[in-house]
Amino acid sequence: MKMPAISGTLAKASMGTDTERLPALMRDGFDAVWRLLRRLGLPADAADDAAQEVFLVAARRLGEIAPGSERSFLYGAALRIAQTARRRLSRDAQRHVQLDDTRIAATPTPEAALDTRQQLEALDRALAALEHDERSVFVLFEIERLTLSEIAELLLIPRGTAASRLRRARSRFVRALRTQKRGSRG
Repeated sequence: MKMPAISGTLAKASMGTDTERLPALMRDGFDAVWRLLRRLGLPADAADDAAQEVFLVAARRLGEIAPGSERSFLYGAALRIAQTARRRLSRDAQRHVQLDDTRIAATPTPEAALDTRQQLEALDRALAALEHDERSVFVLFEIERLTLSEIAELLLIPRGTAASRLRRARSRFVRALRTQKRGSRG
């Protein structure tokens, strides 16, 4: 996946009509929203659906999105939709047996694909060790590169609370990775 430039084209498109703005929003923001949803704990197939839902919300509320705040809007919608999707998946998991639906990205060699898959699985396991509040702050700061001020505003929490959650999340994340590393040696 390429690294999206959510603010670049959107800044130009936000000055145009809504018919220009929505395609730019989708083109520049879809990959970042999908990645965020995955790192917030959704499996790939659920992240696909949730990302589409984020953009349906954006399409319905396009006139309400202030120019320049598109990324915050998309991430806020993604956070809420991910929370709802996790609840739904949890309920569904209690009723149904999940099938293994792992997908490997196309890579030059099978060894590289396996290594990438193992690294992503380790990342997902380490992220799963975090509380949801900590996980949201961690993913937004460390992976999506939002500032603590942006995160605090997005999550409607004080900046100090965001910083505290990030500190705790980093500590738990490192512990989870160390535990995995020790477990893989034994």
